Amino acid sequence: MTNADFEIETLMRQGLAGDRKAYSACLSKLVPRMRAMAHTDLPPALRHMAEDVVQEALLALHLKRGSWDQTRALLPWVRIIVKRKAIDMLRSRPRASHEPIEDHENLQGQTADPLEALHLEQALERLPHRDASLLRDHAFGSEEPESIAQKFGLSPGAMRVALHRALQRLAEAARKEEEWKPRT
Repeated sequence: MTNADFEIETLMRQGLAGDRKAYSACLSKLVPRMRAMAHTDLPPALRHMAEDVVQEALLALHLKRGSWDQTRALLPWVRIIVKRKAIDMLRSRPRASHEPIEDHENLQGQTADPLEALHLEQALERLPHRDASLLRDHAFGSEEPESIAQKFGLSPGAMRVALHRALQRLAEAARKEEEWKPRT
């Protein structure tokens, strides 16, 4: 055990005994090490998540600090917490890739696809009239949900269900359209 490790453990023991300043100092000394642990636990493409892992691990450490067996070394216990939080973070993240916004030079100068509205209107035309009207009123209209529900003779809850089902039908229509497109 190094002198730094011994100091961190001593500060943690003092913190567990009620010394708030010692506990704060312990956490301050642990954070850089926890950051390095998280950095090694994450694949290179996801190392941007290291700070999130550290924050989650700090919270877990704080909540479980009383369960640390003081007859054992502190850092291996902290290491396990960080590793588990990294695994949790990897499991919970969406499968989409991360693209830092810094990689894009000028987002404000971009314009929308001029055919996008046409494609959306064509997709809406494939839906039953009620579904298309409901989606148009909800997405493009400035009406309140309550007035849309009244217009269609629905309760607010039934309107949400109808809207959800209409969106599912629209997504299904889009999937079918995509399947029929010729591959280039």
